[in-house]
Amino acid sequence: MKGFTLFSLVKIALKHLYILILAAIVCGAGMFSYCHFLVTPIYSATASMIVTNGAIIDTENSNKVSGSDISASKNFAATACDVLKTNDIYKELAQKLSNKYTYSTLRSSASITPRNEDTLFIDISFTSTSKDEAVVLVNNFLELVPSHIGEVFPGALVKTFEADSARKVSPKTVNSTFYAAVVGAALAYLIILIVYSLNTVIKSEEDFKERFDVPVLGNIPDFAKAKSGKYYKNYKYYGKGGNK
Repeated sequence: MKGFTLFSLVKIALKHLYILILAAIVCGAGMFSYCHFLVTPIYSATASMIVTNGAIIDTENSNKVSGSDISASKNFAATACDVLKTNDIYKELAQKLSNKYTYSTLRSSASITPRNEDTLFIDISFTSTSKDEAVVLVNNFLELVPSHIGEVFPGALVKTFEADSARKVSPKTVNSTFYAAVVGAALAYLIILIVYSLNTVIKSEEDFKERFDVPVLGNIPDFAKAKSGKYYKNYKYYGKGGNK
């Protein structure tokens, strides 16, 4: 028995294209409805800061900035991120917000990372179910940054840049809907292939040729169909023993 070929796979897909499209629509619509009506949106507000050893932000001595200052500040940025991940600053933030959140909740909703290896910027993000609240959280946190960095590194200088808006980060409705539609069509196609594999009924000569790699010497006509149409004359002669 022959296995599936690329041609046969494409042929099966085209033959049942309406089923694949319907499955894609149903799964896509289901995912869209889930994301749009049931999932609570999550927003993220991002502020940024620069922390250096002093020379780079010090405008009076900016003409004395050297490559070693920049290199040292880049290494300093990673340490500053670790300082801003300690519990103390989140406990102070919780008090600043009238204990509306626990410090552990604030810490879990925060993200503090260097923007990349080639810049001095550090990005600080807070997530919330409210756009405005995300902005409030990150900007209030930013107000506490200089004092906490200064306690650990007295000679450091910090420049902050507040967030003025938040963006939706979850759910990604468009992407999720597209992936759900693709998965729905793929599952429907897989089920169709399984049905084809389990179905051993030969419906036509073409079906036999597709399934088996053996030559067809002849076939038995369907006399019920031969009683009408263009085969009627042959049926009248051969079907009755050759009597005209």
